[in-house]
Amino acid sequence: MNKRNSDLVSVTEDIFIIRDATNVGIITEKIEAHTDVYLVDSGYSPDMGQSILALLNRKFPPDKDGKPSYRLRAILCTHSHADHVNGNAYLADKTGCDIWITKGEQANLESPYIEQTVICGGYPFPELKIPFYQARPSTATRQIFPDEKDILPGGTKLEFISMPGHHFEMTAILVTTTDGKKVLFTGDAIFGRERMKKYWIPFMLDPGSFKDSLKHLTEISADFFIPSHGDIITDISDLAELNRIAVLSTEKCILSALEKPLTTEEVLKDVADKNHITLGLPQFVLIGCTIRSYLSYLYRSGRIRYIIKENTMYWQKTAL
Repeated sequence: MNKRNSDLVSVTEDIFIIRDATNVGIITEKIEAHTDVYLVDSGYSPDMGQSILALLNRKFPPDKDGKPSYRLRAILCTHSHADHVNGNAYLADKTGCDIWITKGEQANLESPYIEQTVICGGYPFPELKIPFYQARPSTATRQIFPDEKDILPGGTKLEFISMPGHHFEMTAILVTTTDGKKVLFTGDAIFGRERMKKYWIPFMLDPGSFKDSLKHLTEISADFFIPSHGDIITDISDLAELNRIAVLSTEKCILSALEKPLTTEEVLKDVADKNHITLGLPQFVLIGCTIRSYLSYLYRSGRIRYIIKENTMYWQKTAL
């Protein structure tokens, strides 16, 4: 267990996070003599499940008879990327907890090679079939529906808010505690400042929907906002604008490159060069998938066109 996830960070009296490369949310409810626990995601590393249980055992030690004082009820998955669900299988095996996820994310959760096939554009490279990129499969026990609302046994309210763009059917989770505090777990609908400084072109499947989700986030009232990759904040507007600027910057970079016809890989090289990104295999695949998503979005919005000439596809900016 590293220093970042060596303790729980309190958000409210009943909500905590494990601060890590991918934050893990912890929602608690006192039910008579024990505490019910619900996680928001389960971490980025294969050993995160063990770390989570160790932290929970320390936070909620056994009673004087040695009986557990808490029960892990469910993992609420924002989406199915490996860095958000790597602890699922271990925790479900050890505790029997439920796993909740949207229908659009369930297939990849249970068959993680789907995601690798998407980003590779074909059967995955063996270098990417490792736990960091492909989590151990876990089985969903409940489907979350977009904009579904629920009330937990202790009175905590949950609202699952559709936030597409980064992935197929990602959801943010708005938690309202019994004392009225509102905490929004945003998933990857927005990225923290340090993340954006390090990764100016974050992975996304639909930049247009990502921008719409950013706008939606600014319309939600909450006391605390918790990006999966970032710090706890109380006002999301500035961070949303930073993320929007990053998307617009990448759009502009691509449109500038397409003043002349280029192939997809030539666009990728141009964007990487202009942003001083060195592409190893993971970056080539992940940013390459993201660039293809941008090209699709710009094509759908009429700003670029394609031609196929001598068995090669070229993209070019359209005349306005």
